[in-house]
Order: sequence, then structure tokens, then C-alpha cells
Amino acid sequence: MIAVDTHVLLRFLFQPIDTKNPEWQVARAQAIINQADKVFVSTIVIAEMEWVLESVFSCTRQEIHTVLHELASNTQFQFEDWAVLNCALLDYQEFASVDLSDCLIARVAQKAGATTLFTFESEKKLGALPIVTSIKKP
Repeated sequence: MIAVDTHVLLRFLFQPIDTKNPEWQVARAQAIINQADKVFVSTIVIAEMEWVLESVFSCTRQEIHTVLHELASNTQFQFEDWAVLNCALLDYQEFASVDLSDCLIARVAQKAGATTLFTFESEKKLGALPIVTSIKKP
């Protein structure tokens, strides 16, 4: 098994060729991943991918969900915690105002045994998730 960072995975998935993503990087990413039996993807890589897809590629939530769901369904890839990722993707699809990174934070906390995740974020953001309690000014 090998592991890849966000940059390698994005070049494998999207093959963007420009000055920031030269052709040689795309070719190497494809070769490395295609030759591997298993590719480990950490939860942090998934969170970074959402940010890059949204802010750099201007992808919609639905496009991001589709890309990540397809990746999560590919048996070549092994995730740090597939159950957490799967639940976070479901939350991401259901709660339109919550970032995937926040969905991951909540699901990781829940898996660790937390019954409540406290945040200063509003109930329209991270606070929208069932496990989360928004801390309000007294």
C-alpha cells in the first residue's frame, strides 16, 4: 500500500494541466496510483480536497459530493476511516450550510465517543449537525 497527499490525488482525479500543474506531475500521479494495489487516503486529505475543489476549481457542493462519493466507492483506495467518511458525506449532502471538514470533525468526535461537540459557530453552520451544540453569548 502507498499513501498520497492532496496534490497527488487531485492530479490523478482531474489531470489539470497548466503552469501550476505541469504535465509531468499529472503523468507521475497517474502512474504511481495506477501501479499501486491500495492507496491510503487520510481524512485530512479529504478535508483539503473539499477546500481545493470549492475554492480553486469552483465546484458546487453536488459536484464535490459526487467526486468524493465516487472516490470513497473505489476499492483501490483505503480510507483512514471509511465509516466516518461515509457518514460525513451523508451529512454534507443533507446539511447544505455545513462544510465537509466540519462534518468530518463531528463524525470523528462521535466515533471517539463524544455525545456533544461544542462550537462557537452558528446553528446555520456546524451547529446544524445533530451532535453539535452552538455556544451562545450569555
